[in-house]
Amino acid sequence: MLNLLYKERYSFQTIGIERMKAHYLFTEKDARILYSLQPIAHKALPSMIDAFYNFIFNFEHAKVFLNSEEIIRKHRKGIEQWYMNLFCGHYDTDYFEGLSTISETHVKIGLPSHYVNAAFSFVRQFLENMLIRAGHTDKLSSLHKIIDINLDLLSLTYKQESLQKLIKNVAVLKDTIKYGNIVPYVQPIYSNKTGKISHYECLMRIPHRENYTVCSIVHMLQLAKQIHLYHDLMQQMIQKSFNAFTQLPHAFTLNLSYEDIANTDSRNFLEKMLMALPNPSRVTFEILETDMIADYNIVSDFIKEIKTYGSQIAIDDFGTGYSNMENLLKLKPDYVKIDGSLIRDIHHSEKSLKLVKNIINISRDIGAKTIAEHVHNEAVYTILHTLDIDYLQGFYLCKPFPLSELT
Repeated sequence: MLNLLYKERYSFQTIGIERMKAHYLFTEKDARILYSLQPIAHKALPSMIDAFYNFIFNFEHAKVFLNSEEIIRKHRKGIEQWYMNLFCGHYDTDYFEGLSTISETHVKIGLPSHYVNAAFSFVRQFLENMLIRAGHTDKLSSLHKIIDINLDLLSLTYKQESLQKLIKNVAVLKDTIKYGNIVPYVQPIYSNKTGKISHYECLMRIPHRENYTVCSIVHMLQLAKQIHLYHDLMQQMIQKSFNAFTQLPHAFTLNLSYEDIANTDSRNFLEKMLMALPNPSRVTFEILETDMIADYNIVSDFIKEIKTYGSQIAIDDFGTGYSNMENLLKLKPDYVKIDGSLIRDIHHSEKSLKLVKNIINISRDIGAKTIAEHVHNEAVYTILHTLDIDYLQGFYLCKPFPLSELT
């Protein structure tokens, strides 16, 4: 399917300028009509530019990349040239290659596609009003054709970029499985009372192809699920983590999704690894609260099964997801990991502080210990240290590092 999508990707070099014009029923008559509108367009240029910048500065992203007088001057010159070229009358190879250059520039600077669409909507409305006021309603059709062509072309690179990224990510995932490239990292979880390391969370990483570092695979997990590679990735991660901790005395945690729990093969594989692990009570499985759990009975049965080995359960990212108290009570977790979005703001958000205190109290009532993740600075650490939280985790305390360093 991906190869088919790749072949269907087109540019003006492959589909031809004339074919594109024919697609929009754009004729030489339309070109002559647009050329005849040059004087009106030129007269309206100053007011169009002023209104355009008043409009786009409503977007926060515009303020980010148009952040100096020099950049605005160059940008303004480019907008003026593009605007007048709408009425140039010569829509040839040079014209379309110019549009491709503009589109590639937009992608390079990270300009969101919705910004481009909004800008086009504004220009279209402005030019429509211009022609109506000038009594040229019969020429609106030609105007809409050239704007539609421009919008299609300036959006094309976004589609190509997205497709190229998709193909690249699929190749990365397949190579990761083929060559066993998963690199388990760990991040310590500290006791809030003693300050000592209690256990380690295992985190999935893969080698970065270009700069010889490792990177998180989180942004590709949804794609891995869609193309049925997710379970192979997880089995590799679980096996490498278990093999390493077989030689280590430490307690550790592994993240599981609902897909892992609901998949019979994955559960059987996990049970096999637990049976081979010395002292499997050292393992805690973290289940995301934000996962859309279709059947709590399946999760409950899984928890009962792994607890026969002495392993424990944590509810991850608790506080902002879909679960309610009834579901939490059903799962009977040993740990509750408080969502990082609450922890990050706790030093300047009274609401976050209250929510965290409530979660601590609720967790204590059901016999679960609490873990605060994303402890990212001293102010957050200081507040958490005074609360009745059991464990702390975050970059302020220790960044993730390769599991191999423990061995």
